[in-house]
Amino acid sequence: MGKTFLSIVFCALLCACQSQPQVSEISFAENPGIFQNPGQGWMRFGNALKGSKNKVNFGAGYSRFLWVALEPKEGVYNWEPIDKALENFSKQGLPFYFRIMCISTSGYPQFYNSPKWVFDKGAKYTVHTMQKEPNKRFPDGVVKIAVPEFGDPVFMEAHEKFIKALAARYDGDPRLGGLDLGSYGNWGEWHCTSLGLGKGVVRPHSREVRQRYADMYLKNFKKTPIIFMTDDHETLEYALGDGEKPRVGMRRDGVGSPGHFKRWIGTFPYEKITRMGDVWKDMPMFFEFFDSVNRMRGRGWDIPYSLKWVLKNHASLVNEGPLGPDQIAEGSSEEKLLRDIDLYAGARLVPEKARVECGDGTIKVRVEGVNKGVSKIYLPYEFVYELRDRAGNVVAEKISAKNPGSILPGKFVLSDEFKADLNDGETYFLSLRVRHIPKVFKDFRFAAKNLTKDGALDLGNVKINP
Repeated sequence: MGKTFLSIVFCALLCACQSQPQVSEISFAENPGIFQNPGQGWMRFGNALKGSKNKVNFGAGYSRFLWVALEPKEGVYNWEPIDKALENFSKQGLPFYFRIMCISTSGYPQFYNSPKWVFDKGAKYTVHTMQKEPNKRFPDGVVKIAVPEFGDPVFMEAHEKFIKALAARYDGDPRLGGLDLGSYGNWGEWHCTSLGLGKGVVRPHSREVRQRYADMYLKNFKKTPIIFMTDDHETLEYALGDGEKPRVGMRRDGVGSPGHFKRWIGTFPYEKITRMGDVWKDMPMFFEFFDSVNRMRGRGWDIPYSLKWVLKNHASLVNEGPLGPDQIAEGSSEEKLLRDIDLYAGARLVPEKARVECGDGTIKVRVEGVNKGVSKIYLPYEFVYELRDRAGNVVAEKISAKNPGSILPGKFVLSDEFKADLNDGETYFLSLRVRHIPKVFKDFRFAAKNLTKDGALDLGNVKINP
């Protein structure tokens, strides 16, 4: 097992598990580099993981799907787009997240973003006319789109059936990291701006209507984490619930815009939602920037402040679109801040030292370290000690009493002991890894140089004297 030790002290553990305990103390050297960890850093926007010229290691995939694409006929579902994305990212050992949209005014949309059959059944809609740049499809640049009446009972009933079917298929799927609580409003972002409903018309529907859309997700997704946009403070408070732990995580799109900064923790009227500031301790915080780097610069917006802001607010994942890592030039003054998101969004577990004691067939391990990230591990992981023989076979393993998801930023300690039935005179290798419980995503790597060839933390050798 190859080791690289830049630590001040390393004592190879060669312990006789007899009455007299043998003790080894190890110091670990931090790996300062950027590496891929599931659920941490940047989200790759799209249905497959692609390369980045800026050498960013994405920690998840993310996409958005129109309802019309997933249920083209009533009760006939096309799950292929979601299934394909789940397969693509799980092959890379990474989670996938998504959002459902009933309408999107981006680009050159088709007339029906929600299924035509819903409107044929009597669901009401209005026609919104948009002026776009002319192209072959729209020579005059005029694009028309059907805007659903979200409060229409026919529309709500049909969409509720769809969300139930969505949950029946995907709730608890181990490849799925979570999903946005979407559906309502433009892009499923819980506002109705840019839909031609009139100037200043943001949420034209009652609190009861909006809560019903929230309930479509809250009542059907019982296992998969749900992330809610913060644009609607009333529904956000409802979605968070009043239980011991919040029911949803939070997502803030539009980072960089002064207006969007005002729709966040501590600002009016969000200051009344007292639990917002603690949501990150239990559920993830996702972010997305308002626009591209150049367009944000053109508006005079402070990009360095925005990059710092997502970390200040305990980001675990940042969506690359519309501002992605590739837009920031290598060697620029902003690159360091970009790399900080790679390094510190989510958890960054840096082990500092370990103490291993062996005697009377019992191995006691204490590992001390620090989480230098701004949040924690939200995906289902566990700490696992492994004993391997010289051939590399795992002959024994022990799951730590410590839950990785309990480690917030700051110091952490693992303290465990376990019995080991080992052969006299044979040397074994002891290591510690952070393993995905369903074993779908790759291990969560420690930020240490003292790693085995397969990425576990090297805790030295164990030997039974005959």
